[in-house]
Amino acid sequence: MTITHPGRLAVLFLSGILAVSPAIAQDDEGEVAPSSTTVELQKLVAVLQTDPNATSQPCVDALTELHKTQDTLEAEQKRTNDPDVGVARDVLETDFETAVQSCSPDATALCEKNGNDPKVAHACMALDQPAAPPK
Repeated sequence: MTITHPGRLAVLFLSGILAVSPAIAQDDEGEVAPSSTTVELQKLVAVLQTDPNATSQPCVDALTELHKTQDTLEAEQKRTNDPDVGVARDVLETDFETAVQSCSPDATALCEKNGNDPKVAHACMALDQPAAPPK
């Protein structure tokens, strides 16, 4: 398959990093786990990675903004006692929600269009499964 928009491929590739540096939820015992929004976005990106050309510009823009916020948060966390870390975390969670809203229609359309392709079907099946409840 030829990627007609290299920027889309780059953004979707970078979205694979979501598994490494997700927005996290912390439980009462201090354990961290990916939020349900993060898990949902990872599933959407997995579908979109099967055909990056099917990704709309609003989805690409939302993922780009999400990556900028992740970079900002990472930089803030490297500094000690920075009050902006809490604000950056809130912005990051909002960016995850925006990316899910922006990319969900693209992933759904791709599943409807190419659902018979085994590679797409596998990603679409994962998309249909509910996220595990937080501990």
